[in-house]
Amino acid sequence: MKKMKKAAALMMAIAMACGALAGCGGSQSAKTADSAANQTTVSTEGQTEGTQEAENGRHINVAFFWITSDLDPANNYNGWVLSRLGVGESLVKLNDELKVEACLADSWENVDETTWKFHIREGVTFSNGKAVDAEAAKASIERAISMNDRAAEYLKIDSMEANGQDLTIKTTEANAALLNNLVEPVFDVIDTTESEENIQTAPVCTGPYVVSGFTPEQTVTLAANPTYWDGTAGLDTITVTQIADADARAMAIQSGEIDLTNTIDNTSVTLFTDNEAYNVSSIISPRVNVAYMNQAETSPLHDLKLRKAVSYAVNRDAYADLIGGSAAHSAYSDSTPFGNDTITAYTYDEAKAAEILDNAGYKDVNNDGYREMPDGSELVLNYLQAADHGSADSAILATAVQSDLKNVGIHMEILSVENLSDYQTQGNFDLYTANDNSAPTGDPQIWLETMYTGLGTSGKKNLTGFQDDKIDEIVRKMSETFKTEDRYALAAEASQVLNDDAANLFLTNSYLNMVSAAKVKNAKQPVADYYFITKDITVE
Repeated sequence: MKKMKKAAALMMAIAMACGALAGCGGSQSAKTADSAANQTTVSTEGQTEGTQEAENGRHINVAFFWITSDLDPANNYNGWVLSRLGVGESLVKLNDELKVEACLADSWENVDETTWKFHIREGVTFSNGKAVDAEAAKASIERAISMNDRAAEYLKIDSMEANGQDLTIKTTEANAALLNNLVEPVFDVIDTTESEENIQTAPVCTGPYVVSGFTPEQTVTLAANPTYWDGTAGLDTITVTQIADADARAMAIQSGEIDLTNTIDNTSVTLFTDNEAYNVSSIISPRVNVAYMNQAETSPLHDLKLRKAVSYAVNRDAYADLIGGSAAHSAYSDSTPFGNDTITAYTYDEAKAAEILDNAGYKDVNNDGYREMPDGSELVLNYLQAADHGSADSAILATAVQSDLKNVGIHMEILSVENLSDYQTQGNFDLYTANDNSAPTGDPQIWLETMYTGLGTSGKKNLTGFQDDKIDEIVRKMSETFKTEDRYALAAEASQVLNDDAANLFLTNSYLNMVSAAKVKNAKQPVADYYFITKDITVE
């Protein structure tokens, strides 16, 4: 009975939070959908195009949660959008098993610890008709490295040599992750002889579609690439509109304003499943919902005992029931092959959490239902929450964590913010929310390095103050370990260290959901979320 009452209380708290979100954001969601759907773009030829269906040809309207301020793949993470548009392609790509497959390079060889050779596929051209050879690939990679610290860190290049279709890469040190890291869209191959203005607004690439119009952070219009090397694009034109809010995207596809979208919350997918008017494609993704814990001395969570108590206090299975997905067991999603089935993870154990707190001196001195610090001072954990991909999941999880911590006497305050980075960089938090891709390159190293060590200098930095010499040593070993199964074993070892350290709250493994109108065919949600629009998508 006690458990039933607690479950009911948790559900009521979540319902109240969702009601507040709907009350404050519902009308804004509709407004976002309407305004975004009516945006227009001026094409690179000076022609104006909107989101209405093309008069002739096969056309669909698509919604992205994010369109960047420019389309230069070397700028920040803009390559992710270029790749999702079906415009940009890299030398290699990831399949749904997170394995590397050929793309612009059709073969490669790891000659030794610091030498890689790639053969660029014969007959590939940029959309302007220029041939793609090793020199073109080299120029594009060099440009990315010169502009983006993340690109330089991923490859650690000493030199590159182009000879016809053969590209030889030499690294400054052993870099076993190089092949996987090349799937990152920062390395999308572009025609670098184009002007910088063109690269920012309509980069010339090799994918099945070309950019015909672009309005920053609003719309992109696409046309089929007539020179595409891997068959024929299934559509003639596409209009892509930014609709940041997940509920607004769901409303837009229900209203018929758009024909295809993804990153729909699992709680909304039921609107479309078992309905012949829609197609739904869903997968458990490499993404993990995480509450990162601040381990600086200024935060109460500097105390390992408190972090362990918090880790036992949260009910991950209940969270998965609330928002979909499954309970997370480590920093890596269970969808990855990184050995999660071999590690010991935290389970929901309220009594264990209370025991740890009692033994560590966290007592309710004031009899107000909340524990104080061992020195008698107030204990309040500040949780930063921001919408991720326009989803309500982060708010639901924050409220659920708050409820579970209250059950063991821990006072947690939720602060909803627009921009997490303003607080993160100053360390003004105890926990913060994130929905992160735990295997962005299909390999375990780069995520571990950038999030849990001080070894990486770019991308998402280690913002929690976490440090463990064992993790640093595992990353060093990974750099020199070229056998895949051995790399996965090191990843499992790292996961166990992170769990033993109660590094963060790994809450749920996330679903990725793609929804389309029934007339849209062959739209499939990939496991690697670099990809979205493909040559196979067509319309009846």
